Amino acid sequence: MTKACILVKAVPVKGKKILEEVSSINGVKKAFLAYGRADIVVLVEAKEYEEILKIVDKIHSLDGVRSTETLTEAW
Repeated sequence: MTKACILVKAVPVKGKKILEEVSSINGVKKAFLAYGRADIVVLVEAKEYEEILKIVDKIHSLDGVRSTETLTEAW
């Protein structure tokens, strides 16, 4: 099982909508709004690392997402 934390920077007025959409993506275990360098924190789990990449691609495609930073679990 691969785990990752995805930090999402979003257009301010789109944060809640992005959070709703991210929460419905398969593999997302938890997502919440945050203050600091990221606007949304997304915790994901997948069997393969490639599945994490697909989740990141889905998040990037959402309207209002400026950028992401993915922190994968080392072991």
